[in-house]
Amino acid sequence: MKNTILIIAITLISLTGFAQNNSSQPDRITKFVTTFPNGEEAITVTENSNSNNLKLSSADNFYKYEILESDNHELVHSSTNKGKICDIDKSKLEDGNYTLKVYTSDFVITSDITISNKNEDKSITVLN
Repeated sequence: MKNTILIIAITLISLTGFAQNNSSQPDRITKFVTTFPNGEEAITVTENSNSNNLKLSSADNFYKYEILESDNHELVHSSTNKGKICDIDKSKLEDGNYTLKVYTSDFVITSDITISNKNEDKSITVLN
């Protein structure tokens, strides 16, 4: 009886370890940069393939960002911010083309982005 329990315990531990090794996908990190006309970085959007968030960072502090439909400029998502960095929940966005606007005290930075859902993994592409 003890041997049977020991064999079952070892088998369960082995299966658990095997399942954990095969189910974890390595993170794929993609960085998209929009620049000012002089070549300096204006905004950067960083995507981690295993996360539902995009990290938006700006060269200057920004107080708001907006994501608009690119066809009719209808507001899809907006949020306020303090500082140079924020997270955007990309799971709230459907596949498609959008315009991203980042508002600083001196200017508005605009980029065209495409959200696509491939194999249940949302990704973003910045088009300049």
